[in-house]
Amino acid sequence: MAVRGLIRPMNKSPMLITGIRCLHFAPPEFLLEVQCMHETQKQLRKLVHEIGLELKTTAVCSQVRRTRDGFFTIDDALLRTQWDLHSIQDAIQAAAPRVAAELEKSLRPWLVTQQLPGPGQHWDSEGPSSALKGQAADGAVGG
Repeated sequence: MAVRGLIRPMNKSPMLITGIRCLHFAPPEFLLEVQCMHETQKQLRKLVHEIGLELKTTAVCSQVRRTRDGFFTIDDALLRTQWDLHSIQDAIQAAAPRVAAELEKSLRPWLVTQQLPGPGQHWDSEGPSSALKGQAADGAVGG
């Protein structure tokens, strides 16, 4: 998998905020919706604290609720009472087609530019073996 580029190192990426929206404001309380990537609860709590500092007051995050992770939403979540083998297997099977479609969509550009060797074929110093190169003559991806 690493040769195909599917495994990447776990490097610490900074939090990327793509949107902030105030959903409810009733002083002294407010509710924010934050759209972000690579976040932790600690970073989100710090964001709320920094908003308070910018407003020359204090702000404390009392609750963090994740409503989406990738393409999984709250509707995909299992209640704590559903944390058993059968429910988890059902959830995995229900999500499998969406996961496969998402992987194919995200890997498609890579697969179009790369020609992976098929069973019994090997990479040589110039890329795929000549047998694989011959299969792609009509413009289709070989393999």
